Amino acid sequence: MLQICNARLHDRVGLHTVSIDEAGRLRTIEQTTVVPPDAWDLNGGFLGPGLVDLQLNGALGVEFSELEGDEGLARLAEISRFLWSTGVSGWLATLISVPVEKLHAAMATIARFEAPADGARLLGVHLEGPFLNPEFEGAHLRHCLLMPTVENARRLVGDYADLVRLVTLAPELDPAGETIPWLVERGILVSLGHTAATYDEARAAFDRGATLVTHVFNAQRPLHHREPGVIGAALLDERVHCLCIPDRVHLHPATMRLLVRLKGATNLTAVSDAVAPLGVGDGVYEWHGMPIRVEAGRVQLPDGRLAGSALGLAEVTGRLAEQFDGDQELALELAALNPRRLLGLPEFPAVGERADLIAWPSDSPTPVRAVAGGQRAVVVG
Repeated sequence: MLQICNARLHDRVGLHTVSIDEAGRLRTIEQTTVVPPDAWDLNGGFLGPGLVDLQLNGALGVEFSELEGDEGLARLAEISRFLWSTGVSGWLATLISVPVEKLHAAMATIARFEAPADGARLLGVHLEGPFLNPEFEGAHLRHCLLMPTVENARRLVGDYADLVRLVTLAPELDPAGETIPWLVERGILVSLGHTAATYDEARAAFDRGATLVTHVFNAQRPLHHREPGVIGAALLDERVHCLCIPDRVHLHPATMRLLVRLKGATNLTAVSDAVAPLGVGDGVYEWHGMPIRVEAGRVQLPDGRLAGSALGLAEVTGRLAEQFDGDQELALELAALNPRRLLGLPEFPAVGERADLIAWPSDSPTPVRAVAGGQRAVVVG
């Protein structure tokens, strides 16, 4: 039995003791400051649900858009266990712009996957492309980009409408404005990204049902005082939720503070945007025939463009808290609670359920997985 004491919970007042049995199930939650022998004392640190990453492109050397067959299933199981050990409880496999046939092969593999008992859940697919504007293609392959039409959307989604949870697109490429409503009608969240949309075009997309912006400030028309673009439209629209990468690489801390001030903590979600080298280490790797350099979590193409990240969401969450004077509660809201709310997931496990929890001791730079059976946590970062 693991007892975690002097823990703050996001939805309760005071300090609590939480017990987890040897099978990894949540047993009790009590408001008390008593510290039993051999208990784990968080000293006022937070205890919350595991992290959920809505933009994860790959890990352990595997790019999700390259998944295929039984080998792909085996690699997903490895990644699932790895993510769980780092504090991630669930993720959307983010598929970049590759030929539609490859996307279908990857989705066919993902649809067959069942997470192991000691692994993170694969919650669906985020199609980050191919409906992107080549002017802001970032690290996507230009020859694989498609126009966002209903015909192309129907072909892209295919038989996987229940699997696709999120689509990132450039709305200005669909003047008729039919693609966003088509996706929304099928229960798919639509996010604006890799886009040159003007303020008015972004506003029209939000009116049609788009509710998110992908890695806000990155790979989109910059905020300008005479043309605020998608960023200005998103900051002013209370209906809009922004995905952000608060790793101090993609966003300056002052930009992050601006986002929190203007959108509020409830309208922001932290993502990693991690790519295949996550969990592998620094070095030079091949990416679709091009070398990418990974150094201290930063991933760059030869021309200097960012190509995602090699930092896990727990490390990103720690960096986020650091930018706000160690505010663990804010960081966990952006990285654990808000993505759950977007996907309609429970915010905290019930007594008797799997103790899907991460702890954040007051002296730790990042949250850690709370586990029973001897090893208390796996430190990440």
